[in-house]
Amino acid sequence: MQTATFKAHTKTRNISATATLNWVIESVRIASQRRSLAKLSWSALDDIGVSEAQAMHEANKPFWA
Repeated sequence: MQTATFKAHTKTRNISATATLNWVIESVRIASQRRSLAKLSWSALDDIGVSEAQAMHEANKPFWA
């Protein structure tokens, strides 16, 4: 398996292709969940115990956060 080397600030990190792919898959899943959360009705949010403000705060986060 090949690894890529990235320099982040002062640290060098070796990241495998598998780890990178897993990160991409997880990021897509999180972004999808946040889009779904943003589309829920007020009553659905109330059912799961989340306020509209909390839902919008979460939905507006970038996928990497």
